[in-house]
Amino acid sequence: MLFSSTIFLFYFLPFVFCINYLLSFSRKLQNIFLFIVSIFFYAWGEQEYIWLLLLSLAVNYAGALGIEAVRGSRPAAGEAAGAAGVTEGTAVSTDSQTASGAGKHTLFTPDKLLLVLLVAVNLGFLGYFKYFDFLTGLVNKLAGGTVAEPKNLLLPVGISFYTFQMISYVADVYRGTTGAERNLLNLGLYMSFFPKMIQGPIERYQGMGACIRNRHVTPELFACGARRFIYGLGKKVILANQFGSVVDKVLANPMDQISGGLGWYVGILYTLQIYFDFSGYSDMAVGLGKMLGFELTENFNYPYLARSVGEFWRRWHISLSSWFKDYLYIPLGGSRKGTLITCRNLMIVFICTGFWHGAGLSFIAWGMYYGCLQVAERLFLKRRLECLPAAVSYIYMFFVTVVGWTMFRADSLTRGLMLLKQMFLLRPGIYDTAMYMSHKTIVYMVIGIVLCGPFQALVPCFKKHMQDGRSIYLSESLGLILLFAYSIVMAVGSTYNPFIYFRF
Repeated sequence: MLFSSTIFLFYFLPFVFCINYLLSFSRKLQNIFLFIVSIFFYAWGEQEYIWLLLLSLAVNYAGALGIEAVRGSRPAAGEAAGAAGVTEGTAVSTDSQTASGAGKHTLFTPDKLLLVLLVAVNLGFLGYFKYFDFLTGLVNKLAGGTVAEPKNLLLPVGISFYTFQMISYVADVYRGTTGAERNLLNLGLYMSFFPKMIQGPIERYQGMGACIRNRHVTPELFACGARRFIYGLGKKVILANQFGSVVDKVLANPMDQISGGLGWYVGILYTLQIYFDFSGYSDMAVGLGKMLGFELTENFNYPYLARSVGEFWRRWHISLSSWFKDYLYIPLGGSRKGTLITCRNLMIVFICTGFWHGAGLSFIAWGMYYGCLQVAERLFLKRRLECLPAAVSYIYMFFVTVVGWTMFRADSLTRGLMLLKQMFLLRPGIYDTAMYMSHKTIVYMVIGIVLCGPFQALVPCFKKHMQDGRSIYLSESLGLILLFAYSIVMAVGSTYNPFIYFRF
């Protein structure tokens, strides 16, 4: 069920708000209701794998309780260091304590073994359904024959997001930064809460658990949530869908027949599309959360204003970037073990980031591309960029981002490299820019470029009002009504409506 569908907007959502309001006298009943409707929301388009969601819930619920039970009176891994892994500094003290104190005595503790088992099970679910066919095809190609038959598995919607959530939950229980949830319903709501179920943000239990246990929806909070939802809906159906319809038409053609100019044009359109599509969904998720009393993580901070790759990834898909930092980069050693290890860790993290996005060589290459750029910035490039005018950094990041998203969008690594070759060599092709450039698309592209960061940088009070404001003015209310109405017209009349990150 898409957030931009009429079924969701005019049937599901009003029903949820009405019943949730009527049950406001009982937090327990509200949680039961929200869990049920979240399961219904997921099952609406994913009946085949509802059992996998519930199995994952049961395994991690029991596993987290088991970690606390077998640990007994022994201090949690993060207690002495003050929540290890949340920042790189705390990880340093934890590691030094382990090395100097517990050492080999804590290497194979029962709670650590149980954590490893839970992580393996979670990654096993994800790996089987998302990567089995890809790895089978790769092995068969390398072997020159059929070693194993692919199963043509359907990818369970949202599995990448809820798997990472549950890994963070059991890891935090092991570290002692959060306690194991003994109420299965609360943990189930954390895992399946419908606003962030399909595309995130990837929430930590410590923050969301507090909202599950105690929340209050005020008229001001509800109004601000509605405003955020409407802005997100507009981003998706007015801008992202317009860009996406052109991108899909162009890339349906053979790559070697697309002119270099058209390649750059479609690369810019896709750069805008994926931002307004994903940030639009995130705005809708945050808005829905506010309307139901939940404070969800901000997932975007105008990433196209970044002046380096490192800054870009601190602004883009923030919940995923912070997840990899806290649960992979820092445990690998972060940046505290010398330049060589730091570069190795960065490459591992970005290769995993690419692989998380999809089972394909193009995604792995995309991750390696950003990993190499991050390493180059760490070694020498960032210092040199900082000595140059800001305009040079913005041009550098514009070029880097468009090339990266072009590679990301390609259906395969071969097609992606072929299109990039056309672009860099500015080769002519049967399909040229003029064939796909309309006045309407140009107008939307200019609007998209202005609204993806430059306007917010020039008018910082707008950004603050969007994220922190607790009031809506009458003029803004009228504008929101018009924006919502126009978005509905666009959503109903459009044949292009899927969210890009649904397939991840």
